[in-house]
Amino acid sequence: MFINPRIAIQEGWITGIADEETQVQPNALDFTLDKVFVIEERNEFVISEAGKKMRGGAQLGSVPDRRSGINFWHLMTRTSYDGTSNVFVRVPENVVVELIIRSTFNRNGIFLTSGLYDSGFEGHIGFVLHNMSGPAVIAEGTRIGQIKFIEAQSADMYTGGYNTTVGQHWSESEDGNS
Repeated sequence: MFINPRIAIQEGWITGIADEETQVQPNALDFTLDKVFVIEERNEFVISEAGKKMRGGAQLGSVPDRRSGINFWHLMTRTSYDGTSNVFVRVPENVVVELIIRSTFNRNGIFLTSGLYDSGFEGHIGFVLHNMSGPAVIAEGTRIGQIKFIEAQSADMYTGGYNTTVGQHWSESEDGNS
């Protein structure tokens, strides 16, 4: 069962909401796109039970629009991007989190993928954007997806390498490239 998004705010499970009025939805919370990294396809990804070597990639700079002064990212076609939000989540016991893209992006060939956020996870919302259609121009701070809090029976609490502190990207953690 989905948990009322206002409970997530009241309980302190989620912080970094810029505008509660626009971001609280009936069953989930909108989260924003605040940093974008290009996933370097030429870098090899290696994973085993002993560790992992991530592809990594450079942070994509935004470009200010001369008329509006708004900063925009220009996303290339058929490219994947590591996106993060200023929204920070602390997933309590017996709760899991899932992310989904807002329908406007879906209808324009931009998809969001993310793993399940287990009980015990602490960190900024992170995801991958896949631009499968034409060029896309997205403003910094745009509401890109929704975060759903779901009741669950936890077998244990997550303590893995993607747990980070406020303001830290997963790649800056000790376990980011191990």
